[in-house]
Amino acid sequence: MVDSVKNYGISGVAANVELGKAGKKIVGSSGKVTLQHANASVSPAEVANGTSASHAVTKAQLDLIEDPKVQFLTSTVNYNSGNVTIGTTNSNTVIHSVSITKGDNWTNADGTTNITVGDDSDVDRLFTSFDSDSQIIDETNHKYNSATAIKAYVTQGGASAGTATVAILYSGVITT
Repeated sequence: MVDSVKNYGISGVAANVELGKAGKKIVGSSGKVTLQHANASVSPAEVANGTSASHAVTKAQLDLIEDPKVQFLTSTVNYNSGNVTIGTTNSNTVIHSVSITKGDNWTNADGTTNITVGDDSDVDRLFTSFDSDSQIIDETNHKYNSATAIKAYVTQGGASAGTATVAILYSGVITT
């Protein structure tokens, strides 16, 4: 019997296609296509960088869209936290806005009680003044050109209790 026959008049193929003798398989079932080794374990697929909207993309291309994606980060501070590192930006991270919402009552808060958000070069670059009675939002749209630690600077003043949530809306990467 002939082992390999070239029949170019074939009108179609079965749901499963073996690539070479005892080679990898393309298996079609239940509306999906799976690439498998000869032992039926799943085989990884490789694709090239996509060049049009209908192409698959590589993980490297997918990772590139992480940077411009708008994200949200929150951190809780206490009345006596001092300087708290919230996270560190990658280069080209844009801080769109920062809001601070009081949590528990700020007992005995006075005119010197404050929370600012910024970095070691400018402690109130991103958020300038906390109000222990309401939520305040500072829209900064500040772009960091290099890795920078973002910090909340809590000045206790007369406060003897209280918490607040610092929320940062940003595009890029902040590691915590």
